Amino acid sequence: MNKKILSLLCMLYLVLPLSAQYRMLEKNECYLGAAAGVTFSTASLQPLYADKSYQQGLEGGFIFRYIAEKNFGIESGLLLSQCGWADDYGYQSPDYYRRTMSFAEIPFLMHAYLESGKARFFLNAGPKFSYFLQETESYNNEEFAYFHPYYNKAVETYFQWGIMGNVGFEFHFGQMVCGVSGGYYYGLSDIFHNRVTDPFVASSIQQINGRFFILFQTN
Repeated sequence: MNKKILSLLCMLYLVLPLSAQYRMLEKNECYLGAAAGVTFSTASLQPLYADKSYQQGLEGGFIFRYIAEKNFGIESGLLLSQCGWADDYGYQSPDYYRRTMSFAEIPFLMHAYLESGKARFFLNAGPKFSYFLQETESYNNEEFAYFHPYYNKAVETYFQWGIMGNVGFEFHFGQMVCGVSGGYYYGLSDIFHNRVTDPFVASSIQQINGRFFILFQTN
């Protein structure tokens, strides 16, 4: 399933620019702005050790968008984002484990849109690169039944990357743009080492986000 999603995003990333060629805008559109929102993330660990649930976090930063062709452009930016996971030990269990990690992120996204009056509906897709900044970890282990290898284990791979996509809509009011979007990120790198002697075969992050953004056209 994950391979199918990755293949679809790659096809969109390659095909949509081709379908947009020869439809150049009379005036290029360049936007700068800010975004802020919430994230819900979890980890794909092998071995799993415990069921995982989503950990809530925050994100925010700056967005750059450039459109030179009808219905197609590119989007990038610099954002700070929180992600992590929580262990699920059952509704009535006194034990818990939560980890929150902070990353600086730079996405490189294809931006495709459909326009209706002042409204635009859009799809963004492409790679995202992240660099680890800091983390916090908390747990309660009253029963001493759980103490997994990631307890007190620091992030070992600072550079992360993966594929992300989001959809949303926006309204244009003169030079100002206001919109909302929701998206999904699938990590293709591991936060812990995965050598033969290491406890984890895989340790990637998946993240759902929702954000509000404001952009200003600079040209």
